[in-house]
Amino acid sequence: MNDAPSEQETAQAAIETLRNWTSARLRCDDIVYPIKYVIAPDGRLVTPIDRSMLEAVDCGLAIPDDDSPSIELAVTLEAFDNAHGAESNSDRWKIYHGAPPYQRWAMIDLDMARFHGFILDGMAVQQPNPLAAVEPRICGLLNREYLDALRQHLANTLSLDVPDPRAVGLDPTGLHIRARFDIVRLTFPKPIDDPANAEGEALQFIQNA
Repeated sequence: MNDAPSEQETAQAAIETLRNWTSARLRCDDIVYPIKYVIAPDGRLVTPIDRSMLEAVDCGLAIPDDDSPSIELAVTLEAFDNAHGAESNSDRWKIYHGAPPYQRWAMIDLDMARFHGFILDGMAVQQPNPLAAVEPRICGLLNREYLDALRQHLANTLSLDVPDPRAVGLDPTGLHIRARFDIVRLTFPKPIDDPANAEGEALQFIQNA
């Protein structure tokens, strides 16, 4: 019996790795930059950049870093103007991480991934978030009415004392919470795939820790 994971299972595990981290090492030709990223609703990554990064011919991403990468990706940087609707992506980054170190912004397209011995097409791990449409409303609800439950959940499950947690992201497998010094992730016991059920299931998860 072959217990090796399928390519689809490996791709899903790679997606979870992208969700579990928010920092990485971005290599632009021969120069490596530490970055923080967020995942856009369409599955691409968002990060602030400087002009020299855009001039690179060959770019790669190591998550969490190039010394002990969980996943390595060949990527393409695409600059975007922080206007005409595109500011939602830079605003998302600021909600997660605060003031950006650079004033330019880029979407990071995932071209190819190396993960656990598999070579995966970038689109296999660059998957849209099916809960993107309801994410702002549910995060806002948690932050307005369920802060005590968030604090208790973080204490019970991660042994973290977070006086002022903020839900900043929601996807089918978990929540991103902005804690005192970093982003932490709370993973659902089972995926939430239906936006119509997302609010009820997320609230039940937070309250039942």
